[in-house]
Amino acid sequence: MRHETNNISNRTIDLPMPSPDFSPDEVVALQLEALQFNNEDDDGIEVAFNFASPGNKEVTGPLEKYKSLIKNPLYAVLINFQNYCADDIHIEDDLAQQIVVLTDRDGEKAGFIFSLSKQTEAPFQNCWMIDGVLRLEIKPGTFDF
Repeated sequence: MRHETNNISNRTIDLPMPSPDFSPDEVVALQLEALQFNNEDDDGIEVAFNFASPGNKEVTGPLEKYKSLIKNPLYAVLINFQNYCADDIHIEDDLAQQIVVLTDRDGEKAGFIFSLSKQTEAPFQNCWMIDGVLRLEIKPGTFDF
């Protein structure tokens, strides 16, 4: 875990960081839990950003840009949702994918596919990290798990 002091508000927080100890489904669960309980300081979004792969961050970073991407209508349902169900994770070599269906604050269902890869270079060597999250269209009866 990382210990960070934010100079703006002088708050001290512990945010999970990538570790080879986390399996790919644990990474997805960590990211979802952080987003589900996101606070006014957007600590949950920061945790999600921490677990974004370096390649993902090249496209979606820095953190302030990432926050605005998460808060856009397509992905905003990920923030403070009610609950979620996750399909079995599919792992092939150093790649993994998991489908997640969540219930948002309004009781609506939203589906996402999380794509991960095991990193090969320092400082994240052997850590599973998120390469992308794609919103899925949900049709009744499509995801019954």
